[in-house]
Amino acid sequence: MPHRPYFSICLILILLLNGPASFATNEQTVILQFDYGNGFSKQYKTISLSRGDTVLDAMKSMQKHPHKIPFKTRGSGELTFIFEIDMIRNEGNGKNWMFYVNGQRANVGVGAYKLQANDRIAWKYEVFQPVSYTHLTLPTKA
Repeated sequence: MPHRPYFSICLILILLLNGPASFATNEQTVILQFDYGNGFSKQYKTISLSRGDTVLDAMKSMQKHPHKIPFKTRGSGELTFIFEIDMIRNEGNGKNWMFYVNGQRANVGVGAYKLQANDRIAWKYEVFQPVSYTHLTLPTKA
């Protein structure tokens, strides 16, 4: 019986030394927004994800919401391509669904873009505009 208080003290010290980090979760939240290009949009303010999850994981997590938005994909993993959101298909040469994270258009696919806590994902139904390089100057021969 005399060992019991020592065990309790050791357990308390271990918990105190490890601090709250030992109880930390890998959960994080992101914001998911859909801009239909006609003045109408929908937004999910807190989509729960785990550390290392992708935009595709956020879309799948949104499917658990009572007001989920259906979407269709092609491919798998990092090569997943979303071609329809809320029954609105990509038009190819016209408007298409493109995603932005924190205001920057993504340059990788939904299955490859790893999210950070509090990222803002915006899906926009718009005509693709290539990135402009007019701000660059080309070197001249001396």
